[in-house]
Amino acid sequence: MLAPLMSRLRGFREDRDGSYSIEAILVLPMLAWAILAMFSYFDGLRLANANIKAAHTISDVLSRESSPINDAYIDGTYRLMTFLINRGYDSALRVSVYRYDGDDQQFEVMWSETRGTSGQMNAATPEQNRARLPITADGDTIIVVETWMDYRSAFVMGLKDTTLFNFVVTSPRFAPQVLFDDGTLVSTS
Repeated sequence: MLAPLMSRLRGFREDRDGSYSIEAILVLPMLAWAILAMFSYFDGLRLANANIKAAHTISDVLSRESSPINDAYIDGTYRLMTFLINRGYDSALRVSVYRYDGDDQQFEVMWSETRGTSGQMNAATPEQNRARLPITADGDTIIVVETWMDYRSAFVMGLKDTTLFNFVVTSPRFAPQVLFDDGTLVSTS
């Protein structure tokens, strides 16, 4: 009586019919999760790269200016940033010009303009950013472009919502300082 039962158990153990279907059912959820996770990570890296490129592009454009810039110009750089990022996420842009005072060994803010969702730079911010600012000669000016974007992952696959932040420093190329015309600048020509 035990022999027929053992024979049937041995036959069941060696039977391979339907094993591909069972393996596919077990592997398919893991494969779908891996594909969605790769898409999420790639999308996050692509947007981080687009943000970096947008910040460098705006910084380069500003460094080539020899005429004073105004509110319309800053509005245009913000529109350029949103065009380059090409996503509807909340974003912000802050452009600041610092001058280094060698006697006091500190940076002072010449002007700062913000567009988007962040606040205007205050007097305490240069001290907070001091470690990021490069060594500069006495009296030289630098342009600092900061960009923010609130990133939300397309799928919840290990990525959480985060803020992408970039801080780009550039020296003016064709003029000693990039001036801001707030309507009170008097033309010398």
